[in-house]
Amino acid sequence: MQESKSNPFVDQDRSAAAAANAVFWNDLCGSAAARAWGITDRSMDSLRRYDENFLGYYPYLSCHVPWTRLHGKRVLEIGLGYGTVSQKLAETGAVFTGLDIAANPVAMVRHRLRQNGLPGNVVRGDITVAPFADASFDVIVAIGALHHTGNLRQAIASCSRLLAPGGRLIGMVYYAYSYRKFWQEPMATIRHLLRELSDGSETTMQSGDTCTYDRSIDGSAAPFTEFVSVRSLRSMCSDFDDFTARTENALREPPLILWSRDKLLASPLPRICGLDLYWSCVRPSEPATKH
Repeated sequence: MQESKSNPFVDQDRSAAAAANAVFWNDLCGSAAARAWGITDRSMDSLRRYDENFLGYYPYLSCHVPWTRLHGKRVLEIGLGYGTVSQKLAETGAVFTGLDIAANPVAMVRHRLRQNGLPGNVVRGDITVAPFADASFDVIVAIGALHHTGNLRQAIASCSRLLAPGGRLIGMVYYAYSYRKFWQEPMATIRHLLRELSDGSETTMQSGDTCTYDRSIDGSAAPFTEFVSVRSLRSMCSDFDDFTARTENALREPPLILWSRDKLLASPLPRICGLDLYWSCVRPSEPATKH
């Protein structure tokens, strides 16, 4: 595992990082789940069944994305995958825009919108150099996307630029101090925790086993995966107001193999050391006054 302060990819060529992500994420995020659920095509019925399974598997998603309050809002979703969240956002009456770095997720969401007669704009691009004007959106939703960009901090800064004053960013990233991190990489995770506590630095972690999180059909790991604590994420969102964060999710896996996922989700474990860190913050209506 590697550690770095602020930006672990500061010396990395941005275009090379984007190219690597564009290739990897062309294999739709959620493809493995689709195969497990018996989804073999892109018909309306198949995608409806996919969405039912997806939303059932992540029952807490509605606690973080305020579907019913997005009608008429200019909403940008970053990282589209199989398009479940995209379609639901468009169905709420949001003025929907989707952004993904890979071609196939863009094609999938365009297909969904056409198939269901829904309005929306879907763009291929990199959020760290997003092709939109300042203050273009009222809400940005980024579930499981920004930690894969190769530069989490820059991605959050770009979201700040794109949000109108008073606009809200809703995101999910991987939690640096989940039960899985302590189980798989205990010493490295403890060292990271001690370092973060001792010098107060803003840090992210790079796992030695990101295949546990995201992998392609051939088994290769995502090009970039950052893990972050609440403390460091709050620091990355220092230009925002109203920062809130909560961990979610636990799977039936070592060391939790004896419990069903339903029992795990109903337990306190996800709130203490869950796999995923959901957060929300608001771009200030007025520029912050510096002293």
